Amino acid sequence: MTIIDAYLRLVSRWRWSFLLALLIGSFVLQAILPNGTVTRLTGFVLFMLVFGGALYAGHTGRQATRAAIALLVAAVVLQVLNVLGVAALEGPLAVLALTIVLGALVATFADLVGNRDATADSLVGAIFGFFVIAAACALLFRQMEGIHPGSFRFPDGGGDLDTQMLYFSLITVTTAGYGDITPVTPIAQISAGLEAALGTLYLAILIGRIVGQLAPLQRPDAGPARGEGEGPS
Repeated sequence: MTIIDAYLRLVSRWRWSFLLALLIGSFVLQAILPNGTVTRLTGFVLFMLVFGGALYAGHTGRQATRAAIALLVAAVVLQVLNVLGVAALEGPLAVLALTIVLGALVATFADLVGNRDATADSLVGAIFGFFVIAAACALLFRQMEGIHPGSFRFPDGGGDLDTQMLYFSLITVTTAGYGDITPVTPIAQISAGLEAALGTLYLAILIGRIVGQLAPLQRPDAGPARGEGEGPS
């Protein structure tokens, strides 16, 4: 059994719980590990494993799965070349990574919306999707700052740019808005506002719907649905 086979077996067994734990773990590792070549490469590969696992857990079709594998392999190769300084590939790499993350987000949503029966797994999947939104926007903000330096205002002594953008995206999608990092250019401001609105709507609509469906099932005195078990009048 290869490492990939073992990984996919874990995804098949634990699905969104495993992927959520892995995604949050990758966030924490990015923050606490010293910035360097090995850290950047390890973090990127871990990210790609998470989003590749989401595509697999979302039961995408065979052609979509093959395309996702090709994109994941290409992204890892480009990241290795970029980290080693072989070529300046930050732009294409960011676009490719964003495509993979968005694909994982679509696969997650399709699985959750297509599953009419709310379960604890679907709730965890919805939470996972919430963090994927943050990761996707962090990549987008990172690309904005790379193309137009000064798109965001950072506090003095800020750390690694990738970590700063992830932090900003997390506090934006949750509408915490501490104000230590602020968007400056109009496109950055509008993008941050859209992420905040998306995060609010996501919590209210998707997660709210799943929690609402789960609540009656958790009541110990919950009887049969209306109309069930009733004889003819």
